Amino acid sequence: MTAKFLIRPLWREAAALVAALHEACFPGESWDEKAVDSILGMPGAFGVLAVDAEREEPLGFALALDLPEECDVVSLGVLPENRRQGIGRVLLAQVVAAAEAKPNGVVLEVAEDNSAARRLYAASGFAPVGRRKEYYRRPGQPSATALVLRRAGKVPVG
Repeated sequence: MTAKFLIRPLWREAAALVAALHEACFPGESWDEKAVDSILGMPGAFGVLAVDAEREEPLGFALALDLPEECDVVSLGVLPENRRQGIGRVLLAQVVAAAEAKPNGVVLEVAEDNSAARRLYAASGFAPVGRRKEYYRRPGQPSATALVLRRAGKVPVG
């Protein structure tokens, strides 16, 4: 079944909602409400939320920081039961569109062993530019290396 969904901007008061989504998307590695609220309170923080068009239930989110030279995708997640329906691609596209004029484009980290996310990012024009060993700490499991990916920005005309 393909979900019909809408994309809405995130608001600071959505920290509890995003924290619940983060837990469902990344069990054992999730951020609590305080951490999400801290991110949403940072200068340049923004995000988008995917919601079911009929039921208004959240399906996924993207959090990013609009920095002077680049945009940093801090986290992107889609509920497991709603994956592979284009939601992550649309969430990512929203962040990329917001950062097109950044001279250094968009940067993010992804676990080296997350092949589905790596395919999404590669299809969206991201390429590896670095690695961070043992970046993702996973309770009861070995830590995972992060790949640092970048999507080039558009060079402003002028």
